[in-house]
Amino acid sequence: MKRIILISLFLPFGLLYSQTTLNAFGDSPWGSSYKDVKEKFASLLKNPSSTEDIKILNEVKNKLLVVKRNNVTYYYRFYKQPKEVAEVKANEKNADGSKVDHKAMTGLFSVGLFFSPVESTKVKESLGKYGSPTREYLVENKFGITMETKVAPPAEKKEEDPAADKDDDDTQEAAKKVPMASIWNLSGENNGAKEGGFIFQWNEPYNKKLYTKRLDYFSAEVTSLISDDYKKYFSATESKILQDLMNESSGNAKGGTTPSTP
Repeated sequence: MKRIILISLFLPFGLLYSQTTLNAFGDSPWGSSYKDVKEKFASLLKNPSSTEDIKILNEVKNKLLVVKRNNVTYYYRFYKQPKEVAEVKANEKNADGSKVDHKAMTGLFSVGLFFSPVESTKVKESLGKYGSPTREYLVENKFGITMETKVAPPAEKKEEDPAADKDDDDTQEAAKKVPMASIWNLSGENNGAKEGGFIFQWNEPYNKKLYTKRLDYFSAEVTSLISDDYKKYFSATESKILQDLMNESSGNAKGGTTPSTP
């Protein structure tokens, strides 16, 4: 029974019976608009037959929607391409002079879950449908944390076999480290486009155990596009000035008027 409760806590209903991909968060696909997500919760709030305890705690248009749903607080994060970046991309051209076909992405790109502390091993088990974590951020165990490990039955060790001693040392060394974060990489490519996403489980030590009170879900495609936009954003103003100068020079070469000298 506890396992069912944990699964329903960390996996929205729409994810419970989906494939092991991450192309949406619950019934909200990545890229969903701020308006659409907000309207879904507004509809639930008005539904007299709904048994859920839902409250909208904070909202910043096209950026953030904070919703408390039962005992979990959800941070829906949205992205809108900066105006400067959109202008620069609109003027980019291919070698043949044609305009570059950019995919402008706006909308939902990440959801954060915050809840009361739960033992990290139980949270990890509840995410088992996605398999084992792709990567773990390990740190030295300076917290006295005791972790359950499966010990293999003892095997006969030949005195002349130095490798056996080395294996024992490796096992002891690994036991001295604990995961402060676990990452599931559920991304991939389909016809050159990124799909899927990432899950981050954050752990904190307390009373010789690891606990989790935060999970983050990210869209692989939208996060990649945001990263590309930020690279352009930092040089957007300079790029726009250069493009304007080039367009002006091009116009003058075709018979345009020469700007007067100040």
